[in-house]
Amino acid sequence: MPQEQTQQSPTTPHPAKPRISVRTLLIVSALFAAVAALALWQAGSRPEMKSTLERELEKSRLVDKMRADLYAAAEAEKNAHMAETDPLSQEYAQRARAVMGQVAAALNRYRALVDGRPQEAELLTRTETAFEAYRKADEEVLELAVQNTNLKALALSFGAATLALTDMDRALAGVTGGGKGGPAAMQNALRALLAAQRIQSLHAPHILEKTEARMDALEKLMNAADAEARKALAALGGAPGAAEAAQAYEAHHTATLEVLRLSRLNTNVRSLTLSLERNAGLLAACDQALLALKQHQNEVLTKATR
Repeated sequence: MPQEQTQQSPTTPHPAKPRISVRTLLIVSALFAAVAALALWQAGSRPEMKSTLERELEKSRLVDKMRADLYAAAEAEKNAHMAETDPLSQEYAQRARAVMGQVAAALNRYRALVDGRPQEAELLTRTETAFEAYRKADEEVLELAVQNTNLKALALSFGAATLALTDMDRALAGVTGGGKGGPAAMQNALRALLAAQRIQSLHAPHILEKTEARMDALEKLMNAADAEARKALAALGGAPGAAEAAQAYEAHHTATLEVLRLSRLNTNVRSLTLSLERNAGLLAACDQALLALKQHQNEVLTKATR
């Protein structure tokens, strides 16, 4: 059987792919770059167009800073009522107020970044309320602390009052140690000195006391000792040094009255008590509110980065 030759049909050529010139590619790339740059510029110049991630990161940083600032302010407040001088106390008080101002500014900045989520708005309001309560209490403590009345009372007690007592003892040394004036004079001089020393010994407990009732009891003891001292000094009559001793006792009595006045104001004790018993709780409430905001931020950031 004759073999049939199969004729192959001519191959149909594929249509050629259009070629894009390098010049065209460069032009298109430049256009895309220009559009992207414009979009980035607009996002940077308009806060409302910031990405969720950028906004949440900034809020998270604000929370961290507020927590650190609150504890820095609390430390400055403690130093304000523990400082030994008025200038140093005022310096710490100014520092505490400045840092509290930074917290307030951070809260305002945070408020501007809130995007309307009800839960976050509620958490922020709770934080603002807690902060205002703490700031008000902190200011009360600082106003008391800078007065330093207890420290001033201690300085007066160990200063002018002690010197007056030393002068009284020196004036009566001839009677108490040398026997001038006889046994009766010696007895009265010792009674006067002992009564004055009893008053001096009650200064510190009065200065450190925080209750009015206990102060009243201490002053009652001082008044009894004062009556005893005056009676003994009067009984000295014209004994050697009696006039000088009476003058020194009056100086001690004047210093004692000022010690009691300053002690009654009790600003250092009151400020320390308020700081430890009240402000510590208010500070903890602020921190808890900020921690709740921080937890909310972490949840939002976790969702944003998925």
